[in-house]
Amino acid sequence: MSRALKRYLLTLVGGVVVLDAMVIGIYYQFHVAERPIKTQQTFVGVWIAATLIFVTTMMRRIRRARRRRLPS
Repeated sequence: MSRALKRYLLTLVGGVVVLDAMVIGIYYQFHVAERPIKTQQTFVGVWIAATLIFVTTMMRRIRRARRRRLPS
């Protein structure tokens, strides 16, 4: 595995962990569990969207790095 590929993979995993930790902190800080259902659903939707954007961006970089290192 190339150095860039390892870096992207570690960034992906670390980024998801940091993002989830931040969002869980926000969840408890702002007492989202005590808010109306619609607010909770919106919160979770934004969380999922942010995670999806981050993961798809990193996966695109990983795929590009893999294509560069594979022989044609």
